[in-house]
Amino acid sequence: MIIFRSQEARRVVMLMSAVLFGSIVIGLLLIQSITEDYKRNLLSHDTALAGALSQNGVSSNQIAATFSAEKSTDEFNIGEKILQAAGFHQNIHYSLIPEAQSFRQKYFLVILLIFIAFSAVIAATLLISIRSHEKRMVQANQALQRFMHGETQIRLEDTSEDSLSQLFTTINGMATSLTTHMLKEKQNKEFLKDTISDISHQLKTPLAALQMYTEIIREEKTDNVVVQKFTLKSENELKRMENLIRNLLKLARLDADAIPLEKKKLNLKKLLEELAEEFYTRAELENKTLSLVCPDSTWLDADGDWLLEAISNIIKNAFEHTAAGNRIEVLCEETPLMITLSIKDNGSGIHPQDLPSVFKRFYRSRFSQNRQGTGIGLTLSKTMIEKHGGSILVESELAKGTVFRLLFPKLTNS
Repeated sequence: MIIFRSQEARRVVMLMSAVLFGSIVIGLLLIQSITEDYKRNLLSHDTALAGALSQNGVSSNQIAATFSAEKSTDEFNIGEKILQAAGFHQNIHYSLIPEAQSFRQKYFLVILLIFIAFSAVIAATLLISIRSHEKRMVQANQALQRFMHGETQIRLEDTSEDSLSQLFTTINGMATSLTTHMLKEKQNKEFLKDTISDISHQLKTPLAALQMYTEIIREEKTDNVVVQKFTLKSENELKRMENLIRNLLKLARLDADAIPLEKKKLNLKKLLEELAEEFYTRAELENKTLSLVCPDSTWLDADGDWLLEAISNIIKNAFEHTAAGNRIEVLCEETPLMITLSIKDNGSGIHPQDLPSVFKRFYRSRFSQNRQGTGIGLTLSKTMIEKHGGSILVESELAKGTVFRLLFPKLTNS
């Protein structure tokens, strides 16, 4: 049976078996003792009865014959009638028969004590077993908590042969595998960060040269319309490439946890007002409306620069997917448990097939009319918000608009 694979279970079963065997032996000895005691009481009673009969003139031979001869039913019935007339019958109270009363009290107490002792041994055995099991579970839970908080070298004690140790062995194997995976993942992130950094730095030199060449061509002020047109396109593409390289570096550093957040208490309304100022000119040029509604009393623990960049990317995305006459709203809401920042627009919306993938890096929708983006801005925003302990959700409907909701739980933000 599976239960007997456990050393602790075997120990408990063996102890219980020993207690049961001891109880049986004690019970047999008790029965023998009761029998002997009953025999002595019976003989004492008969001896006293024989003496009383002798004093009343009954001969010794008649007394001996009466006690040793087999009694008939008639004799039993006659004796019963005589004793009943004297008040002795089967329902007589024990107190009227001192021998029976003494016998009853004596063995009632003995059996009660044996039962109490037996129950105490059983209860103590179970209690010791449960406490031992509970202690090991508490120690295992504490070790797992420490493992989850970064002490990846901790392992559970699995030196015995019981089922709990087998479980601990499996957990230790899983922890080792997880630690190896974490180390490999960290190495991969470091490699990715270094690779992207190297590539980005290598690209900066030719990029700077191209920007310089483009500026020289533009400053020549040739009358060739084609040259001017392509010079402007080159400048735009170079700016786009520079922005992509900068974002790739940021994403690589975020993935490798190489950016420590410098959190402090920030007034969310003031922070968003600073950000909105950067977009009011664009909104005016594109004939769009940008509004901000946020209570003065909303405070958030955050790294202002990184949070502003995360929100800025989402607002830029809203501008890119709205037309002239559309509106973009930034709304704050605070509850006892949550701070919610919503960025709404009534633009073109996101196709339902794209919604599950909007935060994937370099994802470009085949339904989108905007071909200028890099496909990395929303990925950066999601990563930055999650670094702050928050989460981001998106809801959208074609031709009606999109809502990005940034959720910051107060429990993780305090």
